[in-house]
Amino acid sequence: MDYLIHDFRNALVILRSKGSFAEFEAALHSIEAKDVVDAHERIADERAQRNSRAPAGGQSALNNVINQKLTAVGWEPQPPLFRDRALEKWKMDFRKEGIGVEVSFNHAEAIPWQFTRLNIAGESDRVIEANRIEVGVVACAAQSMKTWARMDSAVGTFDQFKAWLREMKPILPVPLLLIGLEARGWPSANFRGTGIGTRTRVRSPSSTSASSGHLFDDNADIEE
Repeated sequence: MDYLIHDFRNALVILRSKGSFAEFEAALHSIEAKDVVDAHERIADERAQRNSRAPAGGQSALNNVINQKLTAVGWEPQPPLFRDRALEKWKMDFRKEGIGVEVSFNHAEAIPWQFTRLNIAGESDRVIEANRIEVGVVACAAQSMKTWARMDSAVGTFDQFKAWLREMKPILPVPLLLIGLEARGWPSANFRGTGIGTRTRVRSPSSTSASSGHLFDDNADIEE
């Protein structure tokens, strides 16, 4: 898998110093279309046994694959931020070595909360100390992935996340790396997509204009 990246407040300088991020990069880079399709078929079979319909798009399967890849190399899933029962459901997706990760294929309206959660994890003095972070990573769908996986048209994409980072900069002190997961060159998959009116418009993955590459590309887009 290739990715787009946007470096906010020089997050890459911090991430390059942490071996755990090399694991994270290797895990994402190892994901192939077949991994996602196979996961989707497993999820569909499990749901069929419960007389439930398979997921419309590929985001559940992609989440599943990412979870398997990261937990296999010691990333902690769903670390809680607070002990306070009123806030006990506030969790990051993954954490290791002071890095907090959010993986988001949600409605675009939820984009600001991904950045907010990571900034709280880095700045609040009430966060569980073991789960406090120094730097955050947000992984989302680039347009090519959204199209390939037949995600709902309301799902936020890399460009939207990047725009929100720009607008929220005054209230986001924690360094963040934004990653847009690409599906350029992947063979087509048989996701059914969502119903008429919310279906992602199908475009050729090659039609998107942004470039993709290695997470540690020294020519990465940087916002200080």
